[in-house]
Amino acid sequence: MKPSLTLVAILVSLSIRLVAQADPQADAQTASQASSQADPQGAAPQGAAQGEGGAGNLSFALTGTVDPQVAYSFQNEDSAFAGLAPYTNASALGQIDGKLSFSREYTSLGLLDFTYDDAALLSPQDGSTIESQTFTVNELYSDLNFGDLLYLRLGKQRLSWGAGYVFNPSDPVNPPKDPTNQRAILEGVPALKAEIIAKPVSLMTFAVLYDDYTQAGYGAKLSTSAVKDSDLSLSGYWSPSQSWTGALNASTAPFYDLPGWDTVQLWFEGSAYGEARYEGYAPGGIPGAAETAVTQGTQYAALLGGSAQIPTLKTVALAEYYHLSEGLSADELAAVYKALRSANPQVKAASSGWYAELSRRPGREARDYLFASLTQATITDDGNPVFDKIALSATCLFNLEDGSWYAFGDLGLIFVKDTSVDLTASWAGGGADSEFGNSPTRLCLGLELKVFF
Repeated sequence: MKPSLTLVAILVSLSIRLVAQADPQADAQTASQASSQADPQGAAPQGAAQGEGGAGNLSFALTGTVDPQVAYSFQNEDSAFAGLAPYTNASALGQIDGKLSFSREYTSLGLLDFTYDDAALLSPQDGSTIESQTFTVNELYSDLNFGDLLYLRLGKQRLSWGAGYVFNPSDPVNPPKDPTNQRAILEGVPALKAEIIAKPVSLMTFAVLYDDYTQAGYGAKLSTSAVKDSDLSLSGYWSPSQSWTGALNASTAPFYDLPGWDTVQLWFEGSAYGEARYEGYAPGGIPGAAETAVTQGTQYAALLGGSAQIPTLKTVALAEYYHLSEGLSADELAAVYKALRSANPQVKAASSGWYAELSRRPGREARDYLFASLTQATITDDGNPVFDKIALSATCLFNLEDGSWYAFGDLGLIFVKDTSVDLTASWAGGGADSEFGNSPTRLCLGLELKVFF
């Protein structure tokens, strides 16, 4: 079912007019609202474009990045996906990611978050350049606040859900994250959200809007911070097309009062849902084939994570383990990839439904995964003119079912204010019949320039 962005755009424009015409003194005491809205993208860093209107101290801020990048990839010729489409080794991308926020005094009125991409690929056939341009509205919403208690938001938005970094098992609404691409820009969904924020309990209710209004989804989340140094939430969602989802989220900083241990954080995210989100495995009618099947019954997913800063080194370590009940076992994954790599055209044809199914669930094909990352904001912080300007990060996603893995590394150079140069590398590996062993790209090297405004 397609979300109704056109309807939302019309409603947002009307609501912005309504808010702009409201009494400019009505919310003069709402300075605390900016933090309670939890919208870091709405804040303007120093140097961001800003402006003010005449009536009621209306203002705007434009922030974002200009991000040209080039990459060279090495094809995995043994992949089950090899030969499905022409493979391009060299590519270039020019990206502008912008956030235009509107406010009055300290009160948020709305946000436009957009991305413009200009991609160029080198044709493997004749060496010509294939160029494509896209403009994406990631978020477009209007805010209407009533004092420090009630907050309304209408438009395309990322609904705040779970604490998971690479995966949110409790989220049935937002487009899913890609665990193999943590840098991907995330889109929202058209929705109406109402939030009551109080101590120690907060309540969020929302409705997700679709072109067919009879398919609208409804949900609520009850959150509390009554337990010291912890947050706990219960949530539920239902829609005609997705059945029901119930979820529990919990996070804590258990040693917050202990010097040296105050950076330790732990979190849990789990959910049960009445309708499977992915296809299951079934033996094909032809020997050796693998067919997709509807997964029956209530499913569940869970994630457990933790992070801490290593003393002295000041390296931030993060790890997450997650499990999907509807994921495939190692034997089922092997059967699928063997069928897709079969020399028998009839077996491949009978198994072809898995091409699309596997493509839409990176890092969610199997039942069990482990994600780990290390981040060093700067090598040193003692005034060294070189090492104070170098940042390092490395991540790895392990498929615990079949032993395959996907690794990503980044070396960042920040010698000019509001500008960084990043050297990146990603590498996928595993057995012939494993998830990441069948990644279309074996190795990718990249060069990226980021200019923040």
